[in-house]
Amino acid sequence: MKSAKINLYRNFPDTPMSGRAGARYYGWVQRTNDSGQPKSPERVDHPFLEQRKSWCLLSVHFNGVDLRFAMIEELDLFLTVMSRNPLPSGYSLVPDCAIGRPSRHWLARLPKQAKPWKFRKALCDFLRENTTVLAFRAFYERNPVKFDFESVDDSYSAARDKWKLAVDAQRKGRAVRSTA
Repeated sequence: MKSAKINLYRNFPDTPMSGRAGARYYGWVQRTNDSGQPKSPERVDHPFLEQRKSWCLLSVHFNGVDLRFAMIEELDLFLTVMSRNPLPSGYSLVPDCAIGRPSRHWLARLPKQAKPWKFRKALCDFLRENTTVLAFRAFYERNPVKFDFESVDDSYSAARDKWKLAVDAQRKGRAVRSTA
């Protein structure tokens, strides 16, 4: 049986692919203390989750396999990976995985019946042609999801690098003033 359904949510409907497709849950911001000196980066809730009044969730049931997509980027990532023959290994998709196979990757969590080439080809064709899937795409194409937010960094290391630059600039400014 093949079906696709769209539901709207006020909060972001997290799916197994959300993080790999660009969803952000926490961000890092630069703050300054009362005297204007930069403080260490501070973790905050990422504005990614609050950017929309409604989120669309596409639920697909295809011959016993249930899939959920919260963004077009997730659907595109899924189609890109599943259209490849042979199916790539989870390790090739997550080269930064230090030890063993990445068992938390969405591809490792797919049911066994979803992995044969014949099934994947039929599933990808369904996802490209179904009218409900096209309506899901249209929902996000009218108002695309935003991934980059000014003054919010996606990682602590990026925020820390900015903090170091701000501290160095402040120190150089003091050194220039003291020699003048």
